[in-house]
Amino acid sequence: MADEQRPGRGYSRLKLLMLVNWREDGKWHLLHSLRQRVQDVAVQQPVLPKRTTFGKLIALSCYLSEFYVPVTAIFKRKRFDVVISWQMRLGVCYGLLKRFFHAGKPPVHIIQDFHIDLTQTRWLYRLQVCLLQLAIPGIDYFFTTSAEEEIIYSRMFNIPLSRIRFLPLAESPASFNEPAHPGADYIFAFGKSDRDFDTLIQAVTPLGIQTYILSRGYCPQVSVPEHVHLIRDYVSNTEMRRWISFSRMVVLPLKDYRISAGQISMLETMAMAKPLVVAENMATREYAVHRQTAMFYPSGDIRNLKTQILYLWEHPETAEEIGRQGRISTMTLNKRRMAIMGDVLTECAALLPEYVDRTRV
Repeated sequence: MADEQRPGRGYSRLKLLMLVNWREDGKWHLLHSLRQRVQDVAVQQPVLPKRTTFGKLIALSCYLSEFYVPVTAIFKRKRFDVVISWQMRLGVCYGLLKRFFHAGKPPVHIIQDFHIDLTQTRWLYRLQVCLLQLAIPGIDYFFTTSAEEEIIYSRMFNIPLSRIRFLPLAESPASFNEPAHPGADYIFAFGKSDRDFDTLIQAVTPLGIQTYILSRGYCPQVSVPEHVHLIRDYVSNTEMRRWISFSRMVVLPLKDYRISAGQISMLETMAMAKPLVVAENMATREYAVHRQTAMFYPSGDIRNLKTQILYLWEHPETAEEIGRQGRISTMTLNKRRMAIMGDVLTECAALLPEYVDRTRV
């Protein structure tokens, strides 16, 4: 029997509660992986109408869930050994509640996607960081978005390094299952968080390459040439994967090295074996090697971005190999992620005296 399935491993009898801010309909691959390893996994999610036509109501409930889901979880805490907040605001709210209502008591609390925008100076964001600081005594383990952030946040918030781990993301099987298509003669770019599409437009303007940018909220601050097309309509996940799959390459222009952003889109592209040009930041550099599994460029560097695009465009065989190697590299991420999570869950189990007694029965 594989070690990850052996009943006697150190965390197999844990009961987990996952806090999420979206509708979880059973397709989350992580849940299936966890349920093979622990005794029970429950999900606390937003209260949503069954009809999908209430779009604004659904969006509002998902947003408010970041505050009411932690409150609901507090009342269920005695049924679980570990609570995992799968988003920052969820984790901060539950951390505050744990600190003030059951500090030092079970369940153990883990926050995933722990990161802050190191470029922000606005007073409102500084207030949010202060709330995070208050919540930290109510958080036992921190999953960051990059290894570099482990040291940064340990120093910023006086968190022992032993309680901070970089937990890699892993792409869903849907992207790996997308059939291969020959690349059409266009570049595709997409996303909404911390994107720098102005830099991309300036890079491709002299190249004359057909470029499609999918972003409903993007407002160009530069002149848009005729060969650059902005897609503002709603596009389903299936249709977006087709845009990726049929492109010659995907470009993910990101704003700043210090902002962890773009890694989800990055992994989706790599899983589909598409050549990728991506701005290097603390998170994206965790998932690829330059000129082996993706092409990196410094954020905001128009000339360098143009060079990377032109190189892949003029060397299609190299581009195809980079895409193939990128796909191979993403296939190992789930195993790596579950190994790290297993190590932390083992440590969580050691913090629970009643769990130790339970395993001896």
